[in-house]
Amino acid sequence: MLSPARVVNLLSDDQALRRWRQARGFAGLVALSVGMLQQLPHPVYSGRGVAMLAGIAAAAAAWSAMMLRTRGPRSPAWTVACGVCGVLLLALAPNSYAKFYLLGAALMAPGRMSPRAAVAVTTGLVLAQSFVLFLVDAGFSAILGWAGVVYVGLMLGVIRQQREEQLTQTKALVAETALTRQEQARAAALAERARLAREIHDVLAHSLSALSVQLETAAALLERDRAAEAAVVVDRAGRIAREGLAETRRAVGALRGDPLPLPELVAALADDAQVEVVGMPRPLPTETGLALYRSVQEALTNARKHAPGAAVRIRLAYLPGAVELTVANDGPAAPPPATRLPAGYGLTGLRERAELAGGAFAAGPAGGGWQVDVRMPA
Repeated sequence: MLSPARVVNLLSDDQALRRWRQARGFAGLVALSVGMLQQLPHPVYSGRGVAMLAGIAAAAAAWSAMMLRTRGPRSPAWTVACGVCGVLLLALAPNSYAKFYLLGAALMAPGRMSPRAAVAVTTGLVLAQSFVLFLVDAGFSAILGWAGVVYVGLMLGVIRQQREEQLTQTKALVAETALTRQEQARAAALAERARLAREIHDVLAHSLSALSVQLETAAALLERDRAAEAAVVVDRAGRIAREGLAETRRAVGALRGDPLPLPELVAALADDAQVEVVGMPRPLPTETGLALYRSVQEALTNARKHAPGAAVRIRLAYLPGAVELTVANDGPAAPPPATRLPAGYGLTGLRERAELAGGAFAAGPAGGGWQVDVRMPA
């Protein structure tokens, strides 16, 4: 298994490594060709000399083709041609370096054909080489020795090919991982934008809708020459505007990660409600605190609208690993209308907010009134 640092090094040096292998292969070809040319018979242009020159040229061409064809369809043709040229040159010059053509073909065979075909081609070349060595009266140990050398070359070629395939797979995995991380970062950014939009929308929708109702009421009173009552409503509208501003600042602080003093905020909301805090209050994650705070705010708004004057009880329990909120009123068991502002403080929005933070939300009739229950992990 390649280490991460090794993978990075291999990926960065992939092209350089391929060029180095090609340069090394051509250097070996040049050295082998020079060695073979030094063993030409004299006169060179005799029948045997011409045959050796042709074999050396053909072997060099096949070797070069093997080195250059690192991409594209795998074909054993050039590997077989190089090995066959080596066998023919070995027959013409048994004491020459012709055996190294077979060794080169065995080394490069696994990268030019399937593993089964590489073994079959190498075995055929080894048998042909052994037969030629047998004909020129080579010793049994020499025949076995050179066969073993060729098979060792085949094994080295297989190991190198497996390493290259592992590198290719690792490269694809790295690219896929990078793409996955980009998609995750993009999804996180979109989720953060949605969270910001939802929070700002909730604050503005609640404050501006209440402010709009007060201003419309004041305008109606002024039309009826009820200035004193209109002044009271305007004063209430100013208070709502100030509360909305404070709420906006609080929301911005929460979005920045500032902890919410939940018990104090709940007590400030519940002017005429009974508040019970169970357990030791502790700092909560931003999403958890906001979800609980919005639930209290919505439940109190609904209770004052649909059950005015009814007793409201708020219970905030800090439990091991969770926080539970219960808001219940003794008024009529009627849910708030479904015509609220979309994605705002409505029960659907609160349920979505709680679920996004990993919690659970429930609301419904209870004991002749209406009850909201929220449980959040913390």
